[in-house]
Formats: sequence, C-alpha cells, structure tokens
Amino acid sequence: MRVFENSSFLSLLFLTLTAFLGLQEINAQEISYFAQMNTIVSKGDNAPFWLVANRQGLSSLDNSNGYARYGMKIDGSIGKENVWKYSAGIDLSAGYNMERSVSVNQLYAEASWKWLTLSLGMKHRSGEMRGFSDVKYCSSSEGEIRKPNFPHLYRSILSDIGSGGLLFSGNSSPIPQFRVEVPEFVSIFGRDTWIKLRGHIAYGMFLDHNFQEDFTAKNPDARYAKKVMYHSKALFMKFGKPEKFPLEVEGGLEMYSQFGGDFYTHSKGKYMSMPGGVKDFFKAFVPGSGDGSTPVPEQANMSGNHIGNWHLALTLHTKPLDIRVYGEHMFEDFSQLFFFEYQSNREGKKEIVYYPWRDIQLGISVKNKSGYLKFISNVCYEYMSTYDQSGAGYNDPGPNYSEQMDGCDDYYNHSIYPGWHNYGMGIGNPLVFSPLYNNNGSLVFSGNRLKSHHFGMNGSFGNKHLFLYRMMYTYSENWGTYFNPFNEKKYTTSMSADIVYTPCKSNWMFSLSLALDKSNLIGNNWGAMVSIARIGVIK
Repeated sequence: MRVFENSSFLSLLFLTLTAFLGLQEINAQEISYFAQMNTIVSKGDNAPFWLVANRQGLSSLDNSNGYARYGMKIDGSIGKENVWKYSAGIDLSAGYNMERSVSVNQLYAEASWKWLTLSLGMKHRSGEMRGFSDVKYCSSSEGEIRKPNFPHLYRSILSDIGSGGLLFSGNSSPIPQFRVEVPEFVSIFGRDTWIKLRGHIAYGMFLDHNFQEDFTAKNPDARYAKKVMYHSKALFMKFGKPEKFPLEVEGGLEMYSQFGGDFYTHSKGKYMSMPGGVKDFFKAFVPGSGDGSTPVPEQANMSGNHIGNWHLALTLHTKPLDIRVYGEHMFEDFSQLFFFEYQSNREGKKEIVYYPWRDIQLGISVKNKSGYLKFISNVCYEYMSTYDQSGAGYNDPGPNYSEQMDGCDDYYNHSIYPGWHNYGMGIGNPLVFSPLYNNNGSLVFSGNRLKSHHFGMNGSFGNKHLFLYRMMYTYSENWGTYFNPFNEKKYTTSMSADIVYTPCKSNWMFSLSLALDKSNLIGNNWGAMVSIARIGVIK
C-alpha cells in the first residue's frame, strides 16, 4: 500500500538500528508494548469535534469509524556510565471509515547524550509551553510503567485539557523529520543556575501528497502538492528556581516553514515547482526572498511559507496551588513579528510604525496540590483570537494616520502551498477547522478568522480501582477569511466528557467519551467513543 511505500526508508532505519544495538554493550533494555481498539458511533453531519481533534491524526469525520492499533518501544543505554541512551518505536493501525485504512502512526529512532537528543522519523509530540494537565496514576509498578512509556494514549484520551497551540497542537499526524534538540531545560553554565535553555532544529518532508491528490479529485481547480519540505526551530529560556523563589518566567520563539515541492491541479496537471536545493535549506533556516526561480510574489517577500509564534509564561508555585499564565502570538513572514515596522510614508520618508498584537492566545492553568477537592487535578481557561490578521487590507501610511503596511495574513493558508495541514488535519489549533471539513475538495482553511473561549478540567478518584476523567467546553465565533468571508457569523459550541477506568494491578485501560456539537459551521453532532487498551513491559 502507498502508506508503506512512503515509509519504507523509516522501516529500514528501525531494523538497522535494532541490528546495531544487538552488537553493542547494552546495560539496560526495556521493551514495552500496547494494543488498542477504538470505535466511534455518532449522529449528525460529522463525528463530534472533540472526538476528532488533537488525536495525532488518528481521527475521522465519519459518523461511524474505528481502528485497531499496536505499538512497540525499546529503551536502553550503551556504555559503562549510561551516558548514551537510545529509544526506537513503531506504531501501526488499521481501521474502517478512516482517512487511511492502514497507517504508520509512529516510526522513529533516537539517541541521547546527556542533554542532547538526535531523532529520526515520525514521533508524536505535544505543543510548547502549555498549561498543567497531568493527573495522578497508580502507585503500583504497572501504574508507574504505563504513563511514561506511552503518554500519547493518555494525552489523546484525557490528559490535555487545553485547546492546543496556535501553530502546533498534536491535531495532525507527525511529519517525518530529522531533529536535533535539547528536550528539557538545561543550565547554560553547566550547573544548576537560574537561567536554563531548551530548543530544537528539524528538517523533514510531508508524505501526505497522495491524500491531497485524492481529496481534491472532485475539484479540478483545487491546488495540491508533492515533495514539500518541512523545517522547524525553536529556542526557549526559563528564569527561576522554585526552591529559592516561587515565580518562574519562561519565554521563547518557534518558527516553521514549508519549502520546495511540486504543485498541481487536476485541470492543469503540474504547473509549478519551488526550488528545494541545498541553498533553500539555508533559506528555510534564515528566511530570505526568492530568486528568479521562484514566483514574483516570493521574490518580493520570503521564499516558501514561513510562520512563527512568540511564547511567554509565568508560573507561581505555592503550597496548595501552582498557577500558570501563558500566552502565544502568531505571525506570518515578518508581518507582526514585532510591535513595529520600519516603513516609507507617502513622502518617501522612513519612519517606525507601532501597532498592537491583536491575534493572541491567552490561558490560565491551575494545578491543585492541596488536600481539598482532591478529585480535581487541573483546571484551565483559554481565550484565542485570530480575527485581526494585520487588518483587512494593505495600508499606505501617511502623515495623518499611522498603520502597518501588512494585511490579510490569511493564517494557515498560502498563495502557493496548500496550507498548514497534514493529511487534511490542521497542524495548528483545531478550532481553525481543518480542510478535512471541506465538502468541495479544497485544501484551504475556510474559516481562519475567529474568537474562542475554552474551559477544561481533569482529575482522578479511587485507589485500587482508579478512575480518571476530563471535561471540556468550547465556544467559538467565526467570520471566514478576508478573501472569502461568511455571509453571516458562524458559531460552534462543543462539549465533551471522558472517563478512563484503569485498575492499578492490571495493564488494561477502558475509556468512554461523550461529546456533542451545536454549530452552523460543522453541524449539530453527538456521539460516543469507546476505547480498550492493554499496555505491558517485556524486560
């Protein structure tokens, strides 16, 4: 099948690494596994939103869908001092009424030396600088095993109570990539200092082009792409020592880009190619304008699709509660990268123009550490606005008014690339509804101007028989896009309730999720999801 053809080099990597490790001095080795069966039954225009969103691409809009899933993971160390550590994993699924009947969800290998990690392949990842979400687990050995080895099983079902980051949320399938990262904050001076850093650099390729071609088949003028390259980078800083002072400050920047690729429509066939040579890998890292091999707009602006996010978070640690306030601001190319722009007015004079960041996501998250209301672990509230997008048009500042030149940023969309999605599911916040919801065969995000309010809560109760739960409520208003506005404002209310039963002396996990939507955009939907999973360890 085509999915396995696209992943053949990753399979070879996994087998090669396994053979190599068999020749090394391995001090500790652990093989863990899981098996899962998942089914959704619903009524309405689509499967309910919160049964689809933020599930790492393992989702379908069909009212009745499901899958069987199996994964394995190996962890260990090499050498006498356990300085080198390694990990490799594979995660496969087969389903009915899914976008892919058979899929490789994860296939990766990584090696770590002290605080540095090298990773190759597809691996589930969460967004940056989110709120609190972890709930307590069993104190037995089985309970301690389940959480770290396959956290995505818990995260996708009940742990994440936020709506997801602006640019990365875990809503789509992972993108195959080579990644160099410092995954956890480390002291920059080699000791436990007040200042710590973490970050990553990654390059990869989108392998969803067959899906794009099939999805756009009924729309002869819809754009689709093949061989599109992927790049991401991020750098974050933390200042604080909770044991010395209760307040921690975190901040940083993440940036993504799409470059290279061939572009098609069913009516024209292949009509354009973007350069993807060695120099274009550098241009993805340090954005710059295109040359004569790129379309004219790319020569005036940046070559490729470049987007980014500023992050800031403040965390207050107290004895009964941890309180975290966090925010994100999105920008396109250089548009709204800073609070100002250096522009020429109508007289040709250069001047600095200041303007506010109106498009933001703000959240507050509270973690309960006290003995009161022990069944509540975390609560959060998030507000998001993507309404402004630098304004409705390209402004021309004059002496009597001062506005930035940029406008109509058209978030997640691009004039050349099909958009910020993988297999039709948005890579960013799922409240900007994915192209998968389109009925016209278009891969465009048709409603990227919105405002939303989101509430979430989770916790646990029980001892020998542990129950974990999550509840979420989301309300959003949507105006379409600047280029194709809705005739009237669209609204969506989505609610969900999840409960997981996980006996502490058992490797089994049983979950039930209920959800409903009331919307004039994605329909009125209600339904349930049932999941059964077994998780174990082979030492």
